[in-house]
Amino acid sequence: MEITYHFHNLETSDAMKDYAAKKIEKLAGHFHSFLSAIVRFRTEKINQMIELTLNGDGIQFIATETAPDMYEAIDLAEKKLEKQLKKHKDKQQGKKFRSNE
Repeated sequence: MEITYHFHNLETSDAMKDYAAKKIEKLAGHFHSFLSAIVRFRTEKINQMIELTLNGDGIQFIATETAPDMYEAIDLAEKKLEKQLKKHKDKQQGKKFRSNE
């Protein structure tokens, strides 16, 4: 599993890398063939932004989140990706998916 990290407008942090890697490993379990992940950390004024891109099973999943705290942004992006992965898995299995809209 290859994970690439990019830091924009903030210092490189091993703690953030480790935290993101744990979340990505958890999400990688949803793939039959997980290839790579790209994590982009960005700070703009008071907002902390993260973009997670996961590649696997011939598909790319992307989630972008903004929060006052980078760890909170990582958690929100993980939840968004998990929802995308479950929706994709349900479509592959032929289950009907209903939106709550």
